[in-house]
Amino acid sequence: MKTFHKKVSKIIENETECPFPIWVIPDKMGINLCSVDSITWTQQEDGQLVNITIYFIPG
Repeated sequence: MKTFHKKVSKIIENETECPFPIWVIPDKMGINLCSVDSITWTQQEDGQLVNITIYFIPG
């Protein structure tokens, strides 16, 4: 398994990958992207996701 940690700003600028379309966060989860700092996920060798964690910017 491999773990990835990516900043949302880099994902939005298409400089890095994300395991799902970034629009899922605001449209399906109702979370404003301005309050998201980064995303971490663990992926198996065959590409299956084990977990996803969304880190928020402290208010």
